[in-house]
Amino acid sequence: MAENNFGVAIVGMAGRFPQANTIQEFWANLIANKECISFYTDEELLAMGISPDFISHPDYVKAKGEVVDIDKFDAAFFGIAPREAELTDPQHRVLLETAWAAFEDAGYVPSDYPGDVGIFAGKSMDSYLMLNLLPQFKRVFSSGSLQAAIGNDKDSITTSIAYHLNLRGPAITIQSSSSTSLVAVCVACQSLLTWQCDMAIAGGVTLGPPIKTGYLSQEGGITSTDGHCRAFDDNSSGFVPGTGAGLVVLKRVDDAIRDGDHIYAVIKGFAVNNDGSEKISYTAPSVDAQARVIVQAQKLAGLQPQDISYVEAHGTGTKLGDPIEFSALNQAFATANEKQYCALGSVKTNIGHLDTAAGVTGLIKTALAVYHGKIPATLHFKRPNAQIDLANSPFYINTQCQDWQPQSGIRRAGVTSLGMGGTNAHVVVEQAPAYNKPRADAPSYCILPFSAKTKSSLQNSLQCFADFLQYEQLDKRDVAWTLATGRTMFEYRAAIVCDAVTNAANLLTDKNNQSIIQDIAKAQPNLGWLFSGQGSQYQRMGQQLYRQWPAYTAAFDHCADILARDAAIDIRAELFSAPISNEQAERLSQTWLTQPLLFSVEYALAQLWISWGVEPTLMIGHSLGEWVAATVADVFLLDDALRLIAKRAKLMSSAERGAMLMVALAENEANAYTNDCVALAAINSPNYSVLSGPKKDIAAISEQLTHKNVINKLLHTSHAFHSYMMKDVAQALRLEFADVHLNPPTYSFISTATGNAVEANTLTTVDYWINQMLMPVRFSAAVQVAHQRYNCDFLEIGPGSTLVHLVNSHQLAHSEAKSSLPTANSEMDENKHLLETAASLWARGHNLNWVSLVGDSPRRVSLPTYQFDKTRYWVSSPEEQGIQTPVNDVVNNTVTFAKSNSNRQPRPHFSTPYEPAQTDTQRELLAICESILGIDGLGINDDFFEAGAHSLMLGILLAQIQEVFSVTVSFVTLMEEANVRVLAEQIEHQLTAKPDAILASLLEEIVKN
Repeated sequence: MAENNFGVAIVGMAGRFPQANTIQEFWANLIANKECISFYTDEELLAMGISPDFISHPDYVKAKGEVVDIDKFDAAFFGIAPREAELTDPQHRVLLETAWAAFEDAGYVPSDYPGDVGIFAGKSMDSYLMLNLLPQFKRVFSSGSLQAAIGNDKDSITTSIAYHLNLRGPAITIQSSSSTSLVAVCVACQSLLTWQCDMAIAGGVTLGPPIKTGYLSQEGGITSTDGHCRAFDDNSSGFVPGTGAGLVVLKRVDDAIRDGDHIYAVIKGFAVNNDGSEKISYTAPSVDAQARVIVQAQKLAGLQPQDISYVEAHGTGTKLGDPIEFSALNQAFATANEKQYCALGSVKTNIGHLDTAAGVTGLIKTALAVYHGKIPATLHFKRPNAQIDLANSPFYINTQCQDWQPQSGIRRAGVTSLGMGGTNAHVVVEQAPAYNKPRADAPSYCILPFSAKTKSSLQNSLQCFADFLQYEQLDKRDVAWTLATGRTMFEYRAAIVCDAVTNAANLLTDKNNQSIIQDIAKAQPNLGWLFSGQGSQYQRMGQQLYRQWPAYTAAFDHCADILARDAAIDIRAELFSAPISNEQAERLSQTWLTQPLLFSVEYALAQLWISWGVEPTLMIGHSLGEWVAATVADVFLLDDALRLIAKRAKLMSSAERGAMLMVALAENEANAYTNDCVALAAINSPNYSVLSGPKKDIAAISEQLTHKNVINKLLHTSHAFHSYMMKDVAQALRLEFADVHLNPPTYSFISTATGNAVEANTLTTVDYWINQMLMPVRFSAAVQVAHQRYNCDFLEIGPGSTLVHLVNSHQLAHSEAKSSLPTANSEMDENKHLLETAASLWARGHNLNWVSLVGDSPRRVSLPTYQFDKTRYWVSSPEEQGIQTPVNDVVNNTVTFAKSNSNRQPRPHFSTPYEPAQTDTQRELLAICESILGIDGLGINDDFFEAGAHSLMLGILLAQIQEVFSVTVSFVTLMEEANVRVLAEQIEHQLTAKPDAILASLLEEIVKN
């Protein structure tokens, strides 16, 4: 780093360039020495409406740096109506998508960023407006002149992006011809360093029709005679026009390091100036002004010319411009003693001159070179321009991609951009400081979450990541953190749980999708926690979680310390130290030990889930589980709960032994087998119950049921819980409540003792907890109440999935049940199982606290960005339609051209089901609204705003209503409920009231006379 602490970090980048739709593709082309100029056939140019006279002209060069698909856009993603998208300059559209991608590359959702985010950008001349829209002036402007103006005006390019992305810092359009985008970067840096914003995005765009075109060159002019740009070469004849868009995301370097950002490079200095009038003409460049701007940027950076080992020049390849720029560089580097130590390059030899996007494109190339440690080749260079003395200068032209390892050990570069009219810009960048802070090991597994607005976008994203991750050596926690916090979470979701990034790529290419968790997120879903009862325990349960997650460890240790102190039970030794054996398994099934162990595991699981941001809407506990639920809900203090559970378990163990029998019978059928000795202990599902009592009686019932072919199974328990055999135990436990204070639950609570929701004070009585030991567990009723009241998903808090299976047996619509721990005989890693459950909950729409999930000190990394679903939105020019329009007709606005070539888009997704028109008024309104919005299939209850409407469109709608129906509807009324049904009611009411009003007026006149 330079001696000063000044700096602006480039933390994100995105762009669309000739033959490269992403930054990664752009860099791959550069290091492959690839020229990305497209050369066209006559047929391609004729299809674009290019005049045959031009095409056949000997000086017409059929070449261009073309960005593909500029006629396509994902309007629905940004909530833009199809008609508005069609009327919007493709430069606005492409830069909006590029801005979204740049923020994702930086790993930020700008609307969630705690500081102010600014935008600084500019665009080129609007050829779409001139060539495609204005010739069809009547139709375009009858659909809203202000709407068309906003979508095509230079002034609104930054403010519209600020609106769509919710950027609340400065939004300033910069225009200085070819230097626009680099000047925008300089202004953004200035805004950051004066604390006018905390993050900024800056750059520019040059796009427009004709999509495929050439240009007329002329000897001694500024454009190449053969479609190749040869910067600084003696055989150069100028540049090739190109199209593209580029944006960089910027932060103060100290903030970026603090936040663990992915830093491509650091801008150490920047400067902007103008030639003034001390030059031959307005369009001519100035040596002195260019030299001054370079020196100013270097001084601000605290660097000397010898510290710079690469310069990305403006490098247009013109006979006049290249020697002047080289002279300015020589002048600025005059104090450098070494000859030919600094590489000189120009990206224009690869992709052409991108006009307003040229400067930021050069910066992006240079930042990538600094980051990767390679300087791409400058193409087509053989010998220097006769007016350039390379041999006696600090510069050389590198003709092959080369490794970049300067003697200083720090890669530093300058980037120049020059604008017609004399506005010059220069920035100095250097490689980012290394992250040296040590980090703890990442968790053994991480969740990688993906989401999109549509199913097709999600599938494309998964494929894109599968291709990307197989070649990347990234820390899985960084990938997880970037995906989780640096992306907006949409409705269509997918997730994988992986132990390494390379394995993630394999999981994403799983053709059966068995490893990919996918769902459609619900809005504000509810979650019921199910706390397990006795019988699901197994050796080593929770041990892997204990070793991995501090929240689990702390909670379990707290329980262990209390039990060791108050009950002389060492649960850590019992679960984690005792050898795995049949004897130990039998020991863990003894009630005196089972219940304290299960309580501690379930309590620790609950605390872990809470630390992950997963909290219950309601709680249901199965027998012992209800005690854990009540403790998590603050009914019991943890110390009191564990002391009571240990005593309860000990008392139960001392009772006469019994048995419990699961039977495939509904409650009323199971009751037929109860008597003074045998009790109905549980109703777990509509068709499964549990009987409890003396072993002899239970054995007899089992024999009867087997004879009747009724499924039944003895449960692995030592006693007859929830039966009369627990009566003495319950009364003995009452004495232990003497000093216990019970509080109302802090979560909604559905009792399995009553099978219904409890009042606030129900759980605060000792009688409830005594009777709870004797009453049947009405788990089935509790689950059904939860579903009816909350329509919730369920999460089992405890080992195994017994309660999950019971919930699933109810076949509840729109609900899913998940378990926290694997079953006793499963070989699945506990961490993987738990994280897959967390991923499933997230995919369903439940929020997660990713800070607790991803591990120590996660950092942001550059990852593939959103895969837009693009549709063609394009008003074809008369030439594209094969119509020759006289110039005078366009000027005089008399064109009554052929039928609109615009295609309406199909009905988008609405929150309301489709309902067709029932009346003539509704049908007329639908026709008007569909025309304004540019969609088909609008229903009478569909909200206009969901279709992408805004206030300007509503104004147009009101004007057309007044014209067609001769009534006036207030704007306020329309804003309150914007749909055809309400509008039609308003119109019909006014139309019905009109005759009465006329009659009343006539009667009043008669009375007066």
